[in-house]
Amino acid sequence: MRVQAIFYNNPDLYPPVINGTRLLVNSGFSVDVLCRDDGGRWSIAYPASASIRRIASSARTTWGQYWEFVMRVLQSADRSASLYVGHDMHGLLPARLLASWYRRPLVYHCHDFAESERSLPLGSRVVRTFERHFAHTADLVIVPDAERGREISKQLRLRKPPLVVANAPLSRSHSSGEALSQALAVQGRRFGRVVWRQGRIGPGHAIEATVRSIRFWASREWGFVVMGLCDEGYRNFLGRLAAELGVTGQFAIMPPVPYDRVAEFTTGAHVGHALYEPIHINHRYYTTASNKIMEYMAAGLPLLVSDRAGLRSFIQEYQCGLTADEGSPQSIADAVNALLGDEELAGRMGAAGAKAFEDELNYERQFAPVLQAFRSLTRTSGAHTP
Repeated sequence: MRVQAIFYNNPDLYPPVINGTRLLVNSGFSVDVLCRDDGGRWSIAYPASASIRRIASSARTTWGQYWEFVMRVLQSADRSASLYVGHDMHGLLPARLLASWYRRPLVYHCHDFAESERSLPLGSRVVRTFERHFAHTADLVIVPDAERGREISKQLRLRKPPLVVANAPLSRSHSSGEALSQALAVQGRRFGRVVWRQGRIGPGHAIEATVRSIRFWASREWGFVVMGLCDEGYRNFLGRLAAELGVTGQFAIMPPVPYDRVAEFTTGAHVGHALYEPIHINHRYYTTASNKIMEYMAAGLPLLVSDRAGLRSFIQEYQCGLTADEGSPQSIADAVNALLGDEELAGRMGAAGAKAFEDELNYERQFAPVLQAFRSLTRTSGAHTP
């Protein structure tokens, strides 16, 4: 059985594509990913038998680049595929066309969702309109979080509930964690305890509020460390903010590393920071959609997450961390002080999170229903790989 996946972005930065490809290949599927070539390469260990075909564009406008991508996908797609998977709304459009033309099942993996109220450029509004009209025709819709899934289901008028698959790594990391201390040493830094945030660094991630919270931390030996892609202007802004607050010595920004190496650094930290400001639906409903939360749990770190209903329920169910008001530096500091000031509490929460990850939240378990659904869809449709 051959899966054709379409993603208008760089899959090297997208764990669901990376880990989904690995599990599909391990389960006997042939996988071909058609994706956008943004010029970046991140040394991801894709399965040798998987095909990652990167499509570059010569168009000058973003709208032109997207339509060139769509045209080239339609021209080069594998028409013998057993099913087509569109990742997010920009991938849905070409996947829907191919599934219709070749009478194959359509799967919509909707991770980042553009809600109806969100302002978008004209081109993206056109794509969103297509999504609103045709997403409900998909044979299977996959979402990363139950709360987000309910809103997606309502706005897209889905015929049946979507399948919820937590955005998690494949397995626990048993790295020594020395990579983090070594990288900090290169910067001349050494912290007794570390509040750690991995992933893209930018507005909406409560990084500014957390920097402001450092003044209220119980120890000057503790540090807030962020690692990931960051716009130079925002990096400079954070540096100025830390300097103005007098906390430069407790704040560090690390350069990004390939996804397969992130866990080497995570295991050297003490608290996993996953606060988000509710600026859009993907930040309001992110409990199991945030791969960093699952990665922190895999590393045995207690969580620091936003104080919202779904997250409160998650924290209560697994006893794996604390919530805080992401807009309040004092609230963030109170949570940090509780976690870093009580090693027994933090250790107990970290261990509980690690157990939950091993028992049910790892991607092998989460993705198992997808593998079953893919096999069922191809049997029902009669699709096959010649």
